[in-house]
Amino acid sequence: MTTPLSPLAAMAAAVTLGVADFTGGLAGRRTSAPSVALSVELVGLLVAPVAFALLPHGWDLRAALLAASGGIVGGLGLIAFYRAMSLDLIGVVAPITGFVAAALPLAIGLLGGDHLRVWQVVGVTLGLLALVLVTGAGTERRGSSATGIALAVLAGITFGLFFVLFHAASDAGFTAFVSGRLGSTLASVGAALVSGTAVVASRSAWRILVFAGVVDGCGVVLYLFAAHGGLLSITAVLTSFYPAFTVLCARLIAHERMTRSQALGAVMALAAIAFIAIT
Repeated sequence: MTTPLSPLAAMAAAVTLGVADFTGGLAGRRTSAPSVALSVELVGLLVAPVAFALLPHGWDLRAALLAASGGIVGGLGLIAFYRAMSLDLIGVVAPITGFVAAALPLAIGLLGGDHLRVWQVVGVTLGLLALVLVTGAGTERRGSSATGIALAVLAGITFGLFFVLFHAASDAGFTAFVSGRLGSTLASVGAALVSGTAVVASRSAWRILVFAGVVDGCGVVLYLFAAHGGLLSITAVLTSFYPAFTVLCARLIAHERMTRSQALGAVMALAAIAFIAIT
């Protein structure tokens, strides 16, 4: 059953997820990436009453497993994303991650026999050119920065899988929300133990992590609400613009300065997301 509030919820999800990514990225420069992801996921449970009020309550084991799987994949993606933003400019990392996340469903569709439409071809081409620009093709690039871009691409792959799995589980509503957070929590703890990094975030990052967690939780609830009550095409179009708000925050709040090629690459990546999404 569709609802006229679904497009508004999808747009609000884009804003909140974009802001949450920015604040989480800032926190990742003060403490370990797994501890940031873990804190964001746990604090996000504070909005559980909102999720209970807005989302359906039906129990569905299959949907719960899908959401938990999405949470695990998304949790690992968050760790890669936060680590990437600690190594490179947030305004560079976010659009690249967003482009890869938007392009992943196209790749899956191609494997299943789908054909690209002309606007999708334009979007993929723009995205690939954006990758060339932001990675500084033809010039020597700092190792840490190159690693940041590689992690951004990895995060994009996992985010794409997260959105696909969560949309499939959206009918479970509140169950999907809780299952997804628990899956991400397990992934964050496991990553911290395997990597030998801190599980608990440093105190200097606590305030920003509380804000990031609440906003991220709201974003996920809004996405589930939009996905359950609206068409996938519209939900995907609007929510996929979340990197634009991350870039905006990086410019207005963190005052990040990019080179001309980086700025052009970021704009092209955002344009690529638009071309892929509108089809």
